[in-house]
Amino acid sequence: MKKLSENGAKRAWALTRKEVRQMCRDKSTLTLGIFLPIALLLIFGFGLSLDVRMVPVTVVREKSSPALLDLYAGLRLSPYFAPSMANSWAEAEHRLRRGKTDAIVRLEMKDRSDGREEIQIILNGRDSNKARITQRYLEGAVARWSSLRPAGVADEAAMGRAVVEQRIWYNDTQESRFFLIPGVIALVMTLIGTLLTALVIAREWERGTYETLAATPARKIEIMAGKTIPYFVLGMTGLFLCLAASAWVFRVPIRGSLFLIVFGSAIYLLAALGLGLLVSATVKKQFLASQLVLVFSFMPTMMLSGFIFDLKSAPAAAYYIAHLFPATWYVGLLQTLFLVGGIPDLVQRYFLVMFCFAVLTLGLAGTKIKKSLE
Repeated sequence: MKKLSENGAKRAWALTRKEVRQMCRDKSTLTLGIFLPIALLLIFGFGLSLDVRMVPVTVVREKSSPALLDLYAGLRLSPYFAPSMANSWAEAEHRLRRGKTDAIVRLEMKDRSDGREEIQIILNGRDSNKARITQRYLEGAVARWSSLRPAGVADEAAMGRAVVEQRIWYNDTQESRFFLIPGVIALVMTLIGTLLTALVIAREWERGTYETLAATPARKIEIMAGKTIPYFVLGMTGLFLCLAASAWVFRVPIRGSLFLIVFGSAIYLLAALGLGLLVSATVKKQFLASQLVLVFSFMPTMMLSGFIFDLKSAPAAAYYIAHLFPATWYVGLLQTLFLVGGIPDLVQRYFLVMFCFAVLTLGLAGTKIKKSLE
C-alpha cells in the first residue's frame, strides 16, 4: 500500500510538472493568471465608480440676494457639485433639457410670518440612481446652509429639540471602490479558476494527446491533481497580487482576518477549478468550454453575485437563483472580511457553503474524467 501511494504521488508530480511546462510555453495562460488581475483591478478601481462627484447644478438668479449668494458659495465649496448661475428660469430649464445640468436650485421668497425662503430642487431623472444620490446631497447642502443662517422666529421655537447626528459605519468615506474591490478579486479568481482549467482537458482531446494520458497508469485523482495544482498556485499568486494592490494602491481597509481571506479564497478557487475541469471533461472542445464558462461562471459573478448590484433589491427569483452560484457566497465573504470584520456565525456559513460547492464540483469533475477513449 505504501509503495502504491508513493507511485501515485510520483505520477501526480510528473503530470504536474508536465502541466507547468505546458503553462509556461503558453504565454496567454501566464498573461491571464498574472497580468489580468492587475489590469482588472486598475480598470475597476479607477475606471468604475458609483460615486457622484462634481454634479453640474444650476442656481437660478432671478434677483440677487445675500441668501442666494451664500447658498451658491456653499455649493461651490462642496466636492460633490459644480454649480453655475442662470439669470432666468427659462435659461435653467433650457440647460436641463439639453443635458448641460443635472439639477436646478431655485430660491423663492414666500409671504410667510417668519420671513424665511423656500428652496425648490428640480432633478434630471433620466438616471434614477444618480438623481436619488444628487437629491440627498443637495438636501444635505441646503440643510447645512439653512443651519448657518441667523435664527428666525421659527428657529427660536425649535430650540431644545433633539438634534440628529448621523454616523456611517464600515465605509464612512462612502468610497465605492471599497465596495467594488472585493468583488473584483472574486471576478479574478473566477476567471483564473474556471477559464484556464476549462481548456486543459479539452486541449488534450483536440490535440490528440489524451490517448497518451489515458494509456498511462495514472488514476483519475492523479490526473485531477496534475491538472489543478499548477492553476491553484497560479490563482493564489493572482490573489496575493490583488491583495497587495488593494492595500497599497487603493487603500482598501481589511478589518477582518487576512488568514481567513486567503483560506476562504483557496476554498473558492478549488470550487472554481472543479467547475472548469467539469466543463472541460464534458464538452471536449476548447471554444465551447470557454463559452460555457463565460455564461455559467463569469456572467453570474458579474451580474448575480452582489459585486455591483445589491441582491436585496433584486426580484425574489433572481435573489434565490444567485445563491446557487458559489461566487455569491465568496463575494459576501470578502465584503464582510474587508469592510466589517470577523462575524463568526456569518463567516462560518460562507465557508461551509463554499466547501460544499468545492466538494460537489471536484467530485463531478472526477466522474467525468475517463481512462478510456469511448
